[in-house]
Amino acid sequence: MGLMWLSVGVLAGLSAWILNVLNNKFIVDWKAWTGLISGIFIILFGVAWSVSSVLEGVPRSGSMGFLLFDGLGLIILVLTWRFNLQHKKKHPPEESQHQGVIIPENSDLEIDSNSRRNFLGTTVLGALNLRHIIGGIIGLGAGVTGVVAVKRASGKVLDDVPNAIRDDYRRFDQRGVIQAFAHSPKLQEEKKEWTDTWEQAANARTKDFKIQGSYERFVYGNPRDEVGYRQLDYTLARGGWETSLRGIPITVAPNHGIQSWDQSQVNETRYKFGSKQEAADAIKSAAKLYGSDKTGITVHDERWDYDPLYDPIDEKVVSWNDFPFTPKTVIVCIVEMDYLALSTAPSIVSDGPSGQGYSDMVMVSSHLAAFLRHLGYKAVASGNDLGLSVAYAVAAGLGEVSRGGWLITPDLGPKVRICKIYTDFDFVEYDKPRDYSITNFCIHCKRCADACPSQAITHEDKPTFGPTFEHSDNPDYNWSSKPGVLKWHSDSKKCYEFWVENGGSCSSCIAACPYNKPDFWHHDLVDTTNVITPGPMHTFMKEMDKVFGYGNVNDPDKVHKFWKSAD
Repeated sequence: MGLMWLSVGVLAGLSAWILNVLNNKFIVDWKAWTGLISGIFIILFGVAWSVSSVLEGVPRSGSMGFLLFDGLGLIILVLTWRFNLQHKKKHPPEESQHQGVIIPENSDLEIDSNSRRNFLGTTVLGALNLRHIIGGIIGLGAGVTGVVAVKRASGKVLDDVPNAIRDDYRRFDQRGVIQAFAHSPKLQEEKKEWTDTWEQAANARTKDFKIQGSYERFVYGNPRDEVGYRQLDYTLARGGWETSLRGIPITVAPNHGIQSWDQSQVNETRYKFGSKQEAADAIKSAAKLYGSDKTGITVHDERWDYDPLYDPIDEKVVSWNDFPFTPKTVIVCIVEMDYLALSTAPSIVSDGPSGQGYSDMVMVSSHLAAFLRHLGYKAVASGNDLGLSVAYAVAAGLGEVSRGGWLITPDLGPKVRICKIYTDFDFVEYDKPRDYSITNFCIHCKRCADACPSQAITHEDKPTFGPTFEHSDNPDYNWSSKPGVLKWHSDSKKCYEFWVENGGSCSSCIAACPYNKPDFWHHDLVDTTNVITPGPMHTFMKEMDKVFGYGNVNDPDKVHKFWKSAD
């Protein structure tokens, strides 16, 4: 990326230098030179943006970028030309020769010593006016932009997760996980005060909401003659979920299926790695082979484990005392979801990549856990059971918590699913949490909150230590939130209610996020600029995202586009 930007910058500088050589009296003032370079660079940028957007399949973005940037570049060139004519009339240059350099009398290039003259005369700089190399400097700056993008992707290393934690923070009760509660009639009866309070609040928002049976309505949906909700669209989603979900929330149920705690396959002979880094490299290489797009390794931290655990299949509380070993390490893997299908949200087509993501989680976590067991170490695969996946991903340096509560990674955005492997293996180089400036961006953006059809995501400017949504002061309603961590707190009950109404999960918040874009260079440029000049640039980035047609939800055309994306 840096090399590409360096090339574009050098091309702009070279073009301007050629013009100056053809008419060395044209550039008579640093302002004119700056205008010329800026105009040419912006025009080249507009052309490149347009071509990239067309290749990306977003012609609207290409046309808007061409009109905006090339129009701006032409205006700058015209103004530069007019300024130059006026300046030449007022200040006709009297040229003096020095080592082949044409220096206008009013130049700010001063030669005040023999040593400086000798230096200029014996170097490449002596063959060019210093203004000639400004284009190269701009090119270098553009190259640095690419380097900064890479630097942004690595983030700033931290000693602990970037979210402040109060002393009154307590571990999360897995019975408060919405999917676990909605799937367990026994739990709904045992916690009848939770059930009644939720249904009363829900019925004030929507009609006839009942928790009992809602999970089946969400899972199986209601195919109808509407683009995005047809039998074709539903079967795409069902196919995606096939590996991970057969009518039960297997990814939130501990000690079931591929998430079994059975350790009978652990090899009696333990493999010994030569170094901790060698071990980390081996684990991440294996994870990549099994389908992980990014892998982080962190120390096991009880703060992020559910306590107590809850099994919504057998409908019982599970104790950590029954876990087969003492975990020392948690390996976190993320798998990327398909952007084009997600962009159809909240249609059922967008449920396809969600289901496929969960199926990929099953494959990656189970395979990597087996890999460790055959190396002689105890390991258990985990989806959304055992602990808070986003918290562990942040601890492993993979991203930051977003306004919507999901993980945003610096390179894949929020279009990821997370799985974990708990193991007793600890001879490994651990990753550290990192600050990617994502939370600062979320403060100004709010696109996910705007796109949320159930208004479950808060519009609060700053993160808080506890929820601020309606009924958040009622413990019989607020059981699905966890106070004590500085973050944005969403009303997950509202989110689930829309899932049931929609007949399938909703990814509108993820689809709307400006970080959630294909890997094209102009997204990296805007993203990098956002890091260099935060604050107002955050808002600009969000508005450009809207203008160029990204992140818009409820668009049937995107459904049609997906079904023609075979090539």
